[in-house]
Amino acid sequence: MSTETVLVIGANRGIGFELATRLLRKGHKVFGTYRPHTKDDVSVAELKRTGVQTLELDYADEDSINAAAQSVGGEKLDVLINCGAIYNTWDEKPFTEQTAEDLLSHFKINVVGPFLASKAFLPALQKAENARIITMSSDFASIADNTGGNVCYRLSKAGVNQLTRTMAIDLGKLGSQVKTLAVHPGCLPTKMSEWTGDDNMEECMSNLVEVIARFGTASGADIPNGGYVKWNGDIMAY
Repeated sequence: MSTETVLVIGANRGIGFELATRLLRKGHKVFGTYRPHTKDDVSVAELKRTGVQTLELDYADEDSINAAAQSVGGEKLDVLINCGAIYNTWDEKPFTEQTAEDLLSHFKINVVGPFLASKAFLPALQKAENARIITMSSDFASIADNTGGNVCYRLSKAGVNQLTRTMAIDLGKLGSQVKTLAVHPGCLPTKMSEWTGDDNMEECMSNLVEVIARFGTASGADIPNGGYVKWNGDIMAY
């Protein structure tokens, strides 16, 4: 893709950091967010050293989302990447051992956060010719490929898929050219997963950057608007 302005929400660690820094090295203007209470964390200092322009934003705080959108001001935004999320290894327990609060906390961050951010940054996205909202989903979102457990994470990521599809339809009805995509980035070893994961970070992130570049262009005609795909662009089963 030509030089674009990209915002990565949740950029100081894991997948968000990988995407933000890779896109920066490709010559794009990259904004990356971190949660206000982590501002003194070493990961935030590392993000700032890369040259990514940083913003404070917390998916759990709508005011912080709106403030970040206002700080971008009248700037055009080509790509919004919703990357922040929560996952707890104890979620592997059966649903009978989960609580309402467990489920609600996952939805607040994993679904409501991207919902609010997509709305807040939509005016900036509307200014771009090929604007895209990319939201990190998971293979755990797939009902067709459900092996049980992880009910809070599964339900919230299935919600991400439904949000992605609904936004695509609604934006089309509103006459907007902004496109949306839910992506499974791979099962990668990050702090969120307690450094467990079977996929290779280099392979997954390199391919995902290319998927983001192709989506919405003639070369990305195989990637459906409002779709659910793997890090390499392969269609995933809902």
